[in-house]
Amino acid sequence: MTIEQQHDSQDESQAAGPGQLLRAAREQLGWTREQVASRLHLRLTLIAAIESDTYDKHTSHTFIRGYLRTYAKLVGVPEETVLAAYTRLGLTPPDNIDMQSFSRRSRQQASDSRLKLVTWLVILALIGLSVAWWWQSTAKRSAGEEALAASEIGASASPEVSETTEGELSLVAPAPLAEAEQAAAPVSEEPAASAAISTAPTEEPVVSEAVATQPEPAAEPVSVPQLKLNFTADCWLDVKDATGKTLFSGLKKANDELVLNGTAPLKFIVGAPMAVRIEFEGQSIDMSRYNNGRTAKFALPQE
Repeated sequence: MTIEQQHDSQDESQAAGPGQLLRAAREQLGWTREQVASRLHLRLTLIAAIESDTYDKHTSHTFIRGYLRTYAKLVGVPEETVLAAYTRLGLTPPDNIDMQSFSRRSRQQASDSRLKLVTWLVILALIGLSVAWWWQSTAKRSAGEEALAASEIGASASPEVSETTEGELSLVAPAPLAEAEQAAAPVSEEPAASAAISTAPTEEPVVSEAVATQPEPAAEPVSVPQLKLNFTADCWLDVKDATGKTLFSGLKKANDELVLNGTAPLKFIVGAPMAVRIEFEGQSIDMSRYNNGRTAKFALPQE
C-alpha cells in the first residue's frame, strides 16, 4: 500500500462514524448482529441503531458512550477512535447543559432544605406557644385555688352567729379566741354559771303508749320466681308477657339458667324445645310434645 492509499484510508476512518467503524469490524470477524447483541446482552434494535448512527435523543450520551466502548472492546477497535468519531457527529450535548442541570438540581435541593427548615421552625414555635399557654393557664388556676383557700381560712376564723337553746342569737367566737376568754374569765363567775345550769329544768322524753304497744309488722313472704328455665344445650328463646313486654330474646348456652317474672299469660318461641327444662309457678312443664325437632310456640299457663 502506498503512502497516498494509507492517507486515504486514514481520511476515510476519520470521516466514518462510530457505527460504520464497529460494523466494519464486526463484518471482518464474520459475526452477525444477533451474535453481537447476545454477547453484549443488548437489544438487537440497539445494535442496529448504533451501527447506523441513529441514536435516541432521549438517551443520555453517557450511556451511548458506554455502549460504544463495550462494542469496540468486543470487536477489537480502539475505544478512543470510536469515541472520537462519535464526538465528530456533534450529537454530544455541550457540557454547560449538564452543568446547568446540576445547578438546577442544586438550587432545588437548597430550596427544599430551606423549606424544611422553615417548616420545622414553625412547628417548634407552635409547640413553644402551646407550652407557654399551658404554663400560664396552670399558674392562673393555681393562683385562683390559693386565693379560694385563703378566703376559706379567713371565713373559718371569723365569728359565727348561732341560735341558743333559749331562742336568742349570740356570737360564737373561734376556738382559740374562746379559749383565751375562758382563761381570762374570773374564777368567781364559775359557781354562778354552774348554779344556773343546775337550776334549769330538764325535760324527760315521754314515750307514747301507742308507739310502745304497736305490734311488729309481719315478715313478708318470700316470692317464688314465676318462671325458671334450665338449658342442656344451645337454644334460642323469645319470651313475652301479656302486656307485650319482651322478658328475654336471645341465645342461651348449655348449663345456663334463666329466671323471669312477668304478667301471665307468657308467650314462648323456643328454637330447641328438647334443650330446655321449664318450671312455671313451681310446676315442671312437659316438653316431650315438642320433640319433632321444630320450633315450639306456646303460652303459659296452658289453656
